[in-house]
Amino acid sequence: MKFNKLLSPAIINQLLIKNRMVMPAVALFYTKDYGFTDQYKAFYRERAKGGVGLMIIGPMAIDKVGSTPFIPGIFTDVQIDSLKKYIAELHQTSRAKIGVQLMHQGRYASEAKSGLKPIAPSAIASPLSREVPREMTGEDIETVKKAYVESALRAKEVGFDYIEILMAGGYLVGEFLSPLSNQRTDRYGGSLENRMRFGLEIIEKVRSAVGRNFALGIRVSGHDYMKGGNTLKESSRFCIEAGNAGVDAINVTGGWHETTVPQVTSEVPSGAFLYLSRAIKSVVRVPVFASNRLGDPVSAEKALRSGAADFICWARPLIADPQLPEKVRTGKYHASVPCIGCNQGCLDAIFAGAPVYCTVNPRVGREAITGITEASRSKKIYIAGGGPAGMQFALIANQRGHDVTLFEKDRKLGGQVNLIGAIPGKKPYLGIVSSLSTRLGHSDVKIKLNTIVTPERILREQPDVLVVATGALPASLNIKGANEKMIVDAWDVLDETVWDIGKRVVIIGGGATGCETALMVSKMGTPSAETISFLMTHSVDDIYDIKGLLCQTGRKITVVEISDRVAGNVGPSTRWALLKNMRLMGIKVITEAKVLKIEKENVYIETQTGIKQLPADTIIQSVGAISVNSLAQEVFCDRLEILTIGDAREARRLSDAIREGFDMAMEV
Repeated sequence: MKFNKLLSPAIINQLLIKNRMVMPAVALFYTKDYGFTDQYKAFYRERAKGGVGLMIIGPMAIDKVGSTPFIPGIFTDVQIDSLKKYIAELHQTSRAKIGVQLMHQGRYASEAKSGLKPIAPSAIASPLSREVPREMTGEDIETVKKAYVESALRAKEVGFDYIEILMAGGYLVGEFLSPLSNQRTDRYGGSLENRMRFGLEIIEKVRSAVGRNFALGIRVSGHDYMKGGNTLKESSRFCIEAGNAGVDAINVTGGWHETTVPQVTSEVPSGAFLYLSRAIKSVVRVPVFASNRLGDPVSAEKALRSGAADFICWARPLIADPQLPEKVRTGKYHASVPCIGCNQGCLDAIFAGAPVYCTVNPRVGREAITGITEASRSKKIYIAGGGPAGMQFALIANQRGHDVTLFEKDRKLGGQVNLIGAIPGKKPYLGIVSSLSTRLGHSDVKIKLNTIVTPERILREQPDVLVVATGALPASLNIKGANEKMIVDAWDVLDETVWDIGKRVVIIGGGATGCETALMVSKMGTPSAETISFLMTHSVDDIYDIKGLLCQTGRKITVVEISDRVAGNVGPSTRWALLKNMRLMGIKVITEAKVLKIEKENVYIETQTGIKQLPADTIIQSVGAISVNSLAQEVFCDRLEILTIGDAREARRLSDAIREGFDMAMEV
């Protein structure tokens, strides 16, 4: 596909932007004292050079009470000089336009982190921090409006090309807009007209301060996805009034952080929320940005051609691959590093109060110290294992000038990621395998499939370095009856080696793999999205009956977990969605249960209420993984350097494997 629309220039107010690709503001937590650190500068420097049209730095705090020390601020004049020099540098070294997002967290702020009592429209506890904010007085309202104006003026002085005011996601302005968080009885509460007043007054005051010709935008929730909250109807009306108040662009995203509608996890289809930007674009006269799960350039181009938006936001896609816009421009996007929607290094890190990293891009947050450098001496390197750790090592080692051969015992690369890709909603994970494979295919790495590395081969061919990346194997139950024929491994179910699964299914082990295997089994036989679309389009039955088909598993599935909760090793940004899907599919969960034995098509478990018997036609075990690294002990050669990486070293997460592959290759 030709990316004519993505690559075409566009204008916001009088600001000419070279293409339609936008990096929106994204929390990074690269500071501990509100400062804009060198780590931030290195991160954004690389993305500005990657070819993006508009890059919005931030969020940046307008004051301390509406922020935390982990977020950079623009609330004092002291912060101006350093930022001014940096923005000037970005303008000199790239053609990107540079924006800033101004933020006040409202009740999302935390006294435990900032030492200051949060303020909000009403004294209603934050569902995230559980802290109760102080209800804003009239004086508070005027103070916050003034803070927005002063921060906007600093942003203009610094040299930012564009200012965006955050009014989405349940932050302060969004809290005023929503009846869920705004129960005021004055002119700022009650009717929608009153709830809009605070946000509109901020727009008017900032517009007056920065001037008519300065590009000014807002970021809004097209739908709160909160029961009793604002819908697309209310959001559209606010956007109309915001346009009248002086905004030049509207960046449309989805609901609040505590919504129960998945918006950025891997299961969300590409373009699922385009209807929000399309609806708002139809009622406003300014450019509209579309957000969420549009990182595939083909989907982004189609969205623009359809008229659903004027710009496409790529936050996590540009964390994963800063060069994505340039790869689109030069026809090399097939070699891009895709965001797989895992959330491990971004959203999960933020929820934990930790700096952002990336599963598929090991350099994130380390841009200044991890440039690929040439090795002092070229070495002959053999890598045993073509999973993500081995593939990443091979790629980086080759880029550093080493002679690399990658051996994989199976017929394809990817290791356990190929199993993950079979899980419902996890197909995007396969993108990292295809990306690494493509990049390896354009390198000098020699790839040997269906080939096992033996000690004899190592001794005969004498490489300088042996990298053991042979992964792991599933652990097995150690109980009476563990050899029954009805017992299968979760991995064998995921790769469809085992496909004949009975009606009564017990899954032993409620970690990520066990729960996701349960979900996969529950989906067997349910209609595809295409089938549901056909049935609904042609009204072949009642809409609720058709929807019900999606949750009719035809099986009784039970997950047994020894600890007090299932999916304990799944990050907070995705765990709730996984559990929600399991509930929708009727999967039963039993926690704090010890498996005693398996006997005569029954699993016997011990719970706090006694011993229970679970009938089972099929028993799926998912009780962990065991590292496979015997090769490292079998090779005896004095001059050989042996490195063990990935799951072969210790069974961990995908992000650990890829980062370890990168780091070890940088040291060899």
